Amino acid sequence: MATKRKRSSGLRRLRLLAVLILVYCLVAVGYYFLPWSVRRHVYTGLPRLDRTLVRTGFRIVSEWDLLGLRGRDCSVALDRSMGADHAYGGYPSQGFKLLDRVKVLENLSYTAGYSESMRNPLWVAYRVFDVRNMDSGARPSRFKVDRRTEARVSHDDYLGSGYDRGHMAPNHAIATRYGRAGQRETFLMSNVIPQVPSINRHLWKDLEMLVSRKYGRYFGEVWVVTGPVFTKPVGKLDSGVSIPSGYYKIIADEDRGKLRVLAFLVEADLPPYSRIRPQLVSVDELEALTGLDFFPGLDDEAQEKIESRPAGRLWPWVIPAIRHAF
Repeated sequence: MATKRKRSSGLRRLRLLAVLILVYCLVAVGYYFLPWSVRRHVYTGLPRLDRTLVRTGFRIVSEWDLLGLRGRDCSVALDRSMGADHAYGGYPSQGFKLLDRVKVLENLSYTAGYSESMRNPLWVAYRVFDVRNMDSGARPSRFKVDRRTEARVSHDDYLGSGYDRGHMAPNHAIATRYGRAGQRETFLMSNVIPQVPSINRHLWKDLEMLVSRKYGRYFGEVWVVTGPVFTKPVGKLDSGVSIPSGYYKIIADEDRGKLRVLAFLVEADLPPYSRIRPQLVSVDELEALTGLDFFPGLDDEAQEKIESRPAGRLWPWVIPAIRHAF
């Protein structure tokens, strides 16, 4: 009898603990969605409680977003694959633009379209595929001048600027796929733009790791094109490097006879604890902002279907992960 009472008491405690955890999670999620005008009062009086609740709510909602259980994909039926080593459907095109055309810089692990006048890559294209080893190794300590460019932007051109040297072809995804040689290529300054630290080290990094650790592994391979967005007037670092107002990333995947696309616009002034999913936009919106034509190798009908509307969710990865494990 005593043993049964102990078990019953233990089960009650576990149920109570589960209820308390559930209540805390619901409170944190609700608090995360409160407007600042309401949260400000808690932040002023109990700043640690505010940070804890916001951080917890953010993590719960973000993990739910990543599951991709609700919403629709932006996709089109394929009659043939358009995937290449670094880009899907061709490199981004500037159309009939005559002046200030990008210089295409081909590397082992990625290709960049570099603007000498902006002293930034306007696009960087790379492919992420499945590998067993996800250890990227030690990072190089400095970025290197790309001698193929006339701008010759250097590591020190960013010193004291308040901006991070933001990789476009990311260190982790490239190093785990192409090894040390590919990793060193990502530390060329032709692969770098000025990024706000709060974005580069959080939302942008999370998006890159989502592609590297989940999409690139569980979907076999995905193609990415990414770069800066500039709005006038364009600010500049003291070294003359143009400062983006935002950053874009487009991900393409072949899934069961269809091409599906995710397009993101990340504004440089997003507040802390901003989620990835709300940054989904249409490819058409990115084309209007950047002046680039993405997927130029696709026919007009296919481009219309995948570029005119945003995806309604992130891609579900749990079931592909289970298949991958077996």
